[in-house]
Amino acid sequence: MKLKQITKLLFAIFIAYGLSSCNSDSTDYTTTSASSDAQIYSFKLSAKPYTKEDTVNYPVMAKTRFSIDQFKASIYNTDSLPYKTSLRNVYVSLGFGSSSPSKLQVIYSQPDSIADWNGTDSVDFSRIPKIRVIPANGSTADAIEYSIDLRIHKVDPDTLVWEEIKALEQPATIKRQKTLLVDNKTFYTFSIDSDNKLYLHTADKSTAYNSRVSINGLDAAKIKLESITYFNNHFYAVDSDKKAYVADKNGLNWSQKNENIINIVGVLPTTNPVNDVLLVVAEKSDGTYFARTSDMDNLIYEESPVAGNVNGDFPISDFTSVTNYDRNNINNCILAATGGSDGNNLTWSVQLDDNKALRIASNQKKDVPFKLKNGIVTFLYDGYLFALVENQFYKSASYGSKWIVAPNKEILDSKIPKASKQSIIVDEDNYIWIFGGIKDVGGASVQFVWRGRLNKLNPKN
Repeated sequence: MKLKQITKLLFAIFIAYGLSSCNSDSTDYTTTSASSDAQIYSFKLSAKPYTKEDTVNYPVMAKTRFSIDQFKASIYNTDSLPYKTSLRNVYVSLGFGSSSPSKLQVIYSQPDSIADWNGTDSVDFSRIPKIRVIPANGSTADAIEYSIDLRIHKVDPDTLVWEEIKALEQPATIKRQKTLLVDNKTFYTFSIDSDNKLYLHTADKSTAYNSRVSINGLDAAKIKLESITYFNNHFYAVDSDKKAYVADKNGLNWSQKNENIINIVGVLPTTNPVNDVLLVVAEKSDGTYFARTSDMDNLIYEESPVAGNVNGDFPISDFTSVTNYDRNNINNCILAATGGSDGNNLTWSVQLDDNKALRIASNQKKDVPFKLKNGIVTFLYDGYLFALVENQFYKSASYGSKWIVAPNKEILDSKIPKASKQSIIVDEDNYIWIFGGIKDVGGASVQFVWRGRLNKLNPKN
């Protein structure tokens, strides 16, 4: 009995061992071939600074993000490196896929040469290198040769670069003008011409002016050109008889809307565009007041003792105004007015507080670096309020509460004649457009059109 049990046990062990051996002998072993992927997936640069400029520019280069176009085998930086970035020996950090390449090579031009590269030595970028990646499988047929396009600002980014736009030169018949840009597309020039009649000239940014068209409903002898304002798809204006007018978007046919309006200060902004209004200076039987209106039909007079009555120093003619729209912060929704025919070069800031009450403040005369002058022009640009006085720019980071002389890099082209009462417009592409004006010497009109832009605000450079 025991012998049978022992025999069965040995037989079971023998079968189990046999099956185990068969399974062991039939095991499949997977073999893998070396990768053919030669793509670079990340690219970074760093360098040791040698000059004072390097200490500023090289940290920027180290933080610069590079794009890799695998289809074109091109590596480039979308944001240009700082002006005067010098390219010497630069360290390159590359990122690959799951396997490292079998070989890296640097291909130089000027003169042509090819060198094996260990990936850690510096690369001479002054010789316009390319990087060749031979994948892990060692196949040169699978190798990729990447060109490297390091984009550097060619012009000092803090310099204003100007060009005369001959195609948009205004007609020589214009004596005085006010130019506005509508929908960032069309320039509307309202002018009093040499025949002392009122005309409208229109032009797109890239074309010449259309033939002038006579304007109906306004008296050229009385209209205040500087008062013409575009708001909510309509043009508004005031004349010397204190009558207010409105025209639709074509700007040709005007109709009277109200009386006792001395001038239009500008657009008073809010955090919601539907609540924006025009701020005007209007007369009542007991004095001169600020008033708000959305259509020049209905006026809401400011009755508060502080904000209602117009201060004697507040400009009511020949001033310039700009509106800063900050829909996220009511404290930065500001209408700023500067200058005036009374020889006052103060800047006044007007805004609504959280309770929609009018707040008005001005800078102090002793803080103004430019002299008294009729025809000062202001505009908002690069986060500053600018003033142009006798071809010199002044700028303010506080909406005119304090002015400084703009640096030498922010100057007009020397070929632009000294003038005042120009129309200055900043478009959505960060161009400053200057239209015409009155010469400081002789008082003759000028019809030139120039545009300028800070190089750092040019997305292509």
